[in-house]
Amino acid sequence: MNADETELYEYLKQSPRTFVAATEISKKVGNKRRYLEDRNWARPILRRMELDGILEVNEVGDYRIKEGTEAGHFISAVGQPGIELGETTIISIQDVQDRS
Repeated sequence: MNADETELYEYLKQSPRTFVAATEISKKVGNKRRYLEDRNWARPILRRMELDGILEVNEVGDYRIKEGTEAGHFISAVGQPGIELGETTIISIQDVQDRS
């Protein structure tokens, strides 16, 4: 995860069972200037995290950490020495573009 994704994840982790509006997340995470420039700056990042299986979205477009997945465990395990990540493979966008 990049820095923005990590920041968003850490914010949502404070209330893992609560759906939060993208504009509220944009307001609470990051600096005030970023929010004033674009009140929905977090929306594309949240959508990407949803597609990656880290977050889930409800019918009105609010986000929370996806329940019942290993995403939360994996993300918290990354960076901790000695934690087994199983048969995890990390693929970068460059890897995918090189194959095209």
